[in-house]
Amino acid sequence: MHKETRHLALPDIKNLRDLGGYKGMDNRTIRWGALYRSGFLTDLGDESGAIINDRNITTVIDFRSDREKEHRPVSWPNNWSPTYHANPIGGNAAAWVKELFEKLATTPFPAKELHDQFILAFETIPIENAPGLKRVFDILIDEHNEGAALFHCTAGKDRTGITGALIMTALGCHKDDIYADFMLTNDAVDLEASSKELAEWASNKAGREIDEEAVLPLIGVKESFLDAAFAKIADEYGSVDQYLTDAMGLETARLACLRNRFLE
Repeated sequence: MHKETRHLALPDIKNLRDLGGYKGMDNRTIRWGALYRSGFLTDLGDESGAIINDRNITTVIDFRSDREKEHRPVSWPNNWSPTYHANPIGGNAAAWVKELFEKLATTPFPAKELHDQFILAFETIPIENAPGLKRVFDILIDEHNEGAALFHCTAGKDRTGITGALIMTALGCHKDDIYADFMLTNDAVDLEASSKELAEWASNKAGREIDEEAVLPLIGVKESFLDAAFAKIADEYGSVDQYLTDAMGLETARLACLRNRFLE
């Protein structure tokens, strides 16, 4: 039996954590060791690979685009052989951010525009990528049987953060816990130190000082991001619950199946 630990601090995988322990519907709890979320898995060494393998993760759902996977290819160390589901979900700000850094030397750092870009991404992902998000629930209900499931993107904070919030909502978790888990990214990445390091790098590149708060969306998350996602969902579907029913296909029987699989 593994120790019940939220964060799994492995040196070669970002933002890896267990969704276990949160209270769900009917006072049941998400099972420890059943659902994991993380950043990309490409750099897993043998030691970390063995730890992951020991967690009996049998299903991996990858939200990255083909271009992202060209940069960081899929690989499995230590004879770990999960069932792999390529499930690209767009709407991230990666291309815009790349362009931003290329222009740093000649343009001011657009802090407000950067924040707004991430707000737009969080509004866009649940609506324009609803089929991809529905595929996550379909996999968890119809194709994932024994063992644990892990879903991830590149940083494990935006696409993965929205997916984690939707899964926790479907499992009946309290809003406070949903937001608390979403914000754990900032602890996982050591937001203060990482923001300082990135701000120093960007300042050197731009030839002027760039504030640590300005670069935060590139590394961590804000509650306003998840607020934007939920608000857009409610605006389009009437409520998040209706979105889960209509867009995610979680009518009564399928919702019960999901809960019975991951709650105890």
